[in-house]
Amino acid sequence: MKTINKLIGITALSALLPATAMAASVPLIDNQVIIDNNPFYSIGAEDHLGSGNYALNHPGFIDIPYAIFDFGSTASVGSAILSWNFSSLYGGSGAAQISLYAGNDADGIISVNDRFNGSFVAVDTFSGGETWNVDVTALVNSSLGSGQYFAARLEAVLPPSVLSGYYGGQFFAPSLEISPVPEPETYAMLLAGLGILGFSLRRKKQAV
Repeated sequence: MKTINKLIGITALSALLPATAMAASVPLIDNQVIIDNNPFYSIGAEDHLGSGNYALNHPGFIDIPYAIFDFGSTASVGSAILSWNFSSLYGGSGAAQISLYAGNDADGIISVNDRFNGSFVAVDTFSGGETWNVDVTALVNSSLGSGQYFAARLEAVLPPSVLSGYYGGQFFAPSLEISPVPEPETYAMLLAGLGILGFSLRRKKQAV
């Protein structure tokens, strides 16, 4: 009987495993660099879109990698991890601090107007070759309340006004892995499993 109770409890606890197995990648529908030319931190005729994935500042321009993910009909997620791999520094600029911004993109199309899109998420220092994994679950769920597109961008921390050369480097295209929100039945099975295991352990303790 004890063995049966334990098996039932383990089975109930394993109910969470399907959610993990269903983890999936969100389609990356666009990834470009927003180039802000002098004057900086503005949106004007001098700004344009470029290729590559450079989080780079220079006295003459700023390169901002911008990526958009399409969630389709997904209304919410249980978890969302954004991964952005740093490839190499540019021009031997030394370790660079990079900031991550993320949020909803209204139209799913990259333009220079996305230059200021998103809220600050995190900042980290890179030397080349690192993988940056950031939990963006709360931001994803917030953006899904406004539409189906989630966007992320990177910016080098040092402004061009303090630079005499290049600062920052190249990133690979990002990826976004999500897990679904567990169904209510899953929570019920988990609680049942915990209850059975707890009951079994208590009886075992009493027997001892």
